[in-house]
Amino acid sequence: MDAQSPLAGWPAGAGRQRPGRSAAEVARQDALEDRQPRPSPSASAAVPVFTPDPADFRDPPPEGRQALSGTTVRRFQQLSLGAGIALVGLGLGFLALRMRRAR
Repeated sequence: MDAQSPLAGWPAGAGRQRPGRSAAEVARQDALEDRQPRPSPSASAAVPVFTPDPADFRDPPPEGRQALSGTTVRRFQQLSLGAGIALVGLGLGFLALRMRRAR
């Protein structure tokens, strides 16, 4: 008699194919790739050189697209940190009030 309970069902993965390629298929594909010569890495596709004319960009860039200075970045990081701490404090206060009312 089987040691397994009749209510236990099938063993894990019984009767199913695993997704993906099997180890034999991977080995066969690797062997085929080793036989075929690979292109040398120095052979690159010809890319046309293109330099836009500065006259095409007469308008100054919009204000929102300029890079931020170092002081602005630090100020923004401090603001984000402070806002995060304030939100955590509000959340803890709300949780404390809810727990107090539950009693």
